[in-house]
Amino acid sequence: MPPTHQKTLFALDCGATNWRLYRAQYAFTGSQASLLGEPAPSPLTSFVDRKLPSVILLTPDGSGIESFGEVAREKLDDGSARERIREYFKPCIGSHLEGSPLPHQKRYTHTDALNYTHMLLEVVLEQLKREKWRTNSFDDRVIFSFAYPVHWQIDHQGEIFEAFASTIRDCFSDETGIAVRFVTEPEGAILSLRRQGSLNTEQVEGVTLITDIGGSTTDLIAGELDPGTGEVEYIGRYGEPFGGGLFDAELANHIADDLKIPASILAQDPSVMMILHSVARRLKETLSRQLLHRSDLASPPQRTVTIVAGDNQIFRGVVQLDESRFMAVTSDLNDAFEHLIEGGMQAMGLHDQEVRQLVLVGGGAQLFTIVRHLRRRFGEEKVVLADNPEECVVHGVSLEYGMSLAKTRSSLVFLPWNDLDKSDDETSEPQVTKLWQLTGQRGESFLLGFGKYRIGRAPTNAIHIHGDKISRFHAELQVTDAEPEVVDLNSTNGTFVNEELLTPMDPRHLKNGDTIRFGDQQFLFQEQPSSQ
Repeated sequence: MPPTHQKTLFALDCGATNWRLYRAQYAFTGSQASLLGEPAPSPLTSFVDRKLPSVILLTPDGSGIESFGEVAREKLDDGSARERIREYFKPCIGSHLEGSPLPHQKRYTHTDALNYTHMLLEVVLEQLKREKWRTNSFDDRVIFSFAYPVHWQIDHQGEIFEAFASTIRDCFSDETGIAVRFVTEPEGAILSLRRQGSLNTEQVEGVTLITDIGGSTTDLIAGELDPGTGEVEYIGRYGEPFGGGLFDAELANHIADDLKIPASILAQDPSVMMILHSVARRLKETLSRQLLHRSDLASPPQRTVTIVAGDNQIFRGVVQLDESRFMAVTSDLNDAFEHLIEGGMQAMGLHDQEVRQLVLVGGGAQLFTIVRHLRRRFGEEKVVLADNPEECVVHGVSLEYGMSLAKTRSSLVFLPWNDLDKSDDETSEPQVTKLWQLTGQRGESFLLGFGKYRIGRAPTNAIHIHGDKISRFHAELQVTDAEPEVVDLNSTNGTFVNEELLTPMDPRHLKNGDTIRFGDQQFLFQEQPSSQ
C-alpha cells in the first residue's frame, strides 16, 4: 500500500476591503487526496475579527511597508503619516483596460494596485511562516490557493488575471516545491455552499442564482443544480463593478457635509476621505444588522467623529444613520442595483419565475436594501443568505484542492484550469489527447478542447447559434479523453446525429465525421490535429 503523507493548504481571499485566510489539511495515499476535518480560519496576529484590513502604510521613501492592517489604519489619525496610507486598491487592478472606469477604480494606477498587493502579500507570508509554519521557508508540504473575480479571466482576453497571477507568483519566486493555485470567487462560493448544505437539492426544476456582492464588484452566476452530485451546471454569468464600497463613498460625502468639511480640504487631503469611508462603513453595517432582524429602530446607530486635517483644522461631531437617511442618501445606488439585477437576468436570458433559489454571498450581501429588493422580486422564501457570507469564498477555496482531484472539470464549465504546478501528478488535469472542430453550413467554426459546451440561442452559451428552430439551451457537447458525446437538452425542435433524432437527455457518442443537426442547422464534427 502506498505511504500516506499530508499537505497543508492555505487559502486566501485578497478582497478590496479585507483579506481572509483559511487553512485545510489533506492526506494523500498515492495520488488520492482526502480532506482531514473541516477547513477553518487561520488568522494571524495582525488579523482583527478573523479579517485583515487591506490597508498599508508605506515607508517614507515609498519602497516598502512600515505597517499594515489595523495598525496602519490607526495612522489615519496621524496627519504626518496618513498621506502614506494606501487602501481599497484591489478595484484599481485592470482599471487601465476599462473604457469608463468609476472613480474608485482611478484612485491608483493598475501598476500601483498590483505593487501594493505584492507588498501586503509578502508581509503576510512572512508572518505566516513565523506563526503557522514555524520555519524560514515553505516547501512541497504546503499549497496556496488564491481567489480572484471571475471577470478577470473572461474580460480582456484574461489579461487582468495574468497580471494578478504573475504578481502572486512572484511572491513565491524564492520558494521551492510549493504549489500555487487560483480559484474563481464563484467556484469557491459554490463549493462552500454545497458543504454548508445551503443549496436546495430537493427541487430539481429551476435555476439557482448565486449573487456574490463584494466590496467593489457584483457577480451573478446562474446554473442548474444536479441533485445527485450537487454541482451547478453553468448557464450564465453577469457582473458589474458595483459593490458595498460605493455605499460607503456616498455616505462619506454626506458625513463630510455634517461635519462641515470644505471640499478644498477633501481635495487637498485625500486621507480625510479614508477616515470618512471607515466611519460610513461601520454605520452602514450596524444599521443593516439591525434592520435585517427588525422592521424599525428605537435607537439608530451613531458615532462620534474627530478628524484633524493636514492643515491642523479639527472637525468634530456626532453622526447618526437611520433608515430614512440611508435611503435618501443612497437612492441612486439602490436603483443601480435593481438595474444590475434586471440587466443580469436579461443578459442570461432568464425569467424571474425560472429562479427557484437565490443565494447571497460576499461581504456586501448583508446590506438590508439589497436583501429586501431580492426578496420582493423573487419571493422571500427563495432568497437565502449564506452562513458567514463574507467568508463563503475563502472557505470554498480551501475545499477546492481535494474536490479537483475527484472530478474531471471545474464546477463551472467556463472556468479554465489554472494550476501553476503542472509537473505535480497529484494536481494535474487529465491531458487532452484530441481536439475537435464543429463546423456549420453557414461557415461558423468552433474549436473544442477538454470540457462541456452548451449550445443554443442564449448569448451565454459556449456555442451561441441563432435561429427560430434553436432553443435557448438546445444541446450540450462533452469532450473528454475518451469518446466525445452530445446530449439534447429537451429542445423544442430536436437534435439529430447523422439524421437520427436523439432521445432528450440521453447522451450519444460521436465519431469523426458525424453530422449533428440542431433544429434546422447542420454541423460537421471532425477531429483536429492536437498541439500536444
